[in-house]
Amino acid sequence: MPATKEPTQATVEANDVGVRRTATLLMHRRINTLSSGSGAHLLFLCSCLTECNYDIRIVLAPVTSFGRIPFCRPDPVFAQRGIVLDWPGTIKLGTTFFSVRPAVWQRALQRLGVSLAAKVSRLFGGTRKVFPSALGTILRTAEADDVLGVVNATPSDLVIAEYSSLAPLLGGCKTGRRAVLLHDLFSSRNVSFQKAGLEPDHFALSEEEECARLVDAELCIHSSHVEAKLLEQRLPRLHHIWMRPIIRCNRGEKTPAQRVVFIGADHGGNRDALDLILNEIWPAVRRHVPHELWIVGAISTWVKGQPEQVRCVGFLEDLRALGNENTIGIAPMRAASGISIKIGTYLELGMRVVTFRQTVEAYGDTLDDLVVTVDTTEAFAAMLIKMLLHPEDQSVRTQEEFEALQSRMCNKALLDFLRAPSGPDRTRP
Repeated sequence: MPATKEPTQATVEANDVGVRRTATLLMHRRINTLSSGSGAHLLFLCSCLTECNYDIRIVLAPVTSFGRIPFCRPDPVFAQRGIVLDWPGTIKLGTTFFSVRPAVWQRALQRLGVSLAAKVSRLFGGTRKVFPSALGTILRTAEADDVLGVVNATPSDLVIAEYSSLAPLLGGCKTGRRAVLLHDLFSSRNVSFQKAGLEPDHFALSEEEECARLVDAELCIHSSHVEAKLLEQRLPRLHHIWMRPIIRCNRGEKTPAQRVVFIGADHGGNRDALDLILNEIWPAVRRHVPHELWIVGAISTWVKGQPEQVRCVGFLEDLRALGNENTIGIAPMRAASGISIKIGTYLELGMRVVTFRQTVEAYGDTLDDLVVTVDTTEAFAAMLIKMLLHPEDQSVRTQEEFEALQSRMCNKALLDFLRAPSGPDRTRP
């Protein structure tokens, strides 16, 4: 039988008056930057936890969290927010964690060899080597035991696994409440890639297999409204909440000339979207307008050569430099799952936004009157041309619209769950 410890009346009353509690997040990916994509969504959750009086600790898997690079300097936002990082199998020098696990260094050497071979190949016309993401794979037994040992050495009121791949650890955690943060469903991502004619960039699994991973969770925190509705039907025993992204007015600087912006991390969905932009959309647009396309973030490394009227910006510390209503943010995502956080970023900066209709479905109906949606590549190019030639026809986001949007993006259901008293402390036998 699993060990059970019922909460005392004093504990319940303390939770009711807002005494600080602890939340532990389980992660197995690199944490050097949280400026976009799932990193931004993780910070949304941390903001909700902080609002509900939780101290936050992150426990990182000792091997897989490094990926193929044996050292990592975490994003400064962790220190700024007082988030504790607990990373077994490492030594910390200054602000950088170094792995002491031979397996991590072995993977790093393998990557170095493959990367060097790929660079030589590209000199002779070869294609760029893409390393598939390991996010969808569950931890091996030894690494899982390492994580559980750290988690249970200092039990928490709440444990949240990031992605379904870490959810199988929840049953072994000493805690009163268990949740999973689902940036996206790997099973849905698999389907979307196949529909776009692409090979999945991650460990592929079926919907049934992914649901089986979640049996020890009490709550599924979804990034996507669509995926929340899907799992409500498949797993009605669990509680499902769509965590709406936090969109605040962060209006950019007024630019002297219009520009088009595509921003993103380097992953399969963004690579496919960028290929579509550079090969089909932008060639059609630049024949009619003299404006520039800016590629921002790690995805800019995917650009080959020097396409006309394209500027690769790379990492940008302050996104407000990209502009405001004089700039158009685009998101032509064909291989999409979870939520396209770049759309929220564009809106925060005050940009006009164009995207495919299927891309914005993850937001429910909250953005219906704030973004322009199209259904085809040809329509996407035509809409961009129209918006660039006739900017006076587009409305500018007002402060009142931002305030109305914030009310639509209220996360009351999630905040209520987080504020509720912790349940019994149970671990799986």
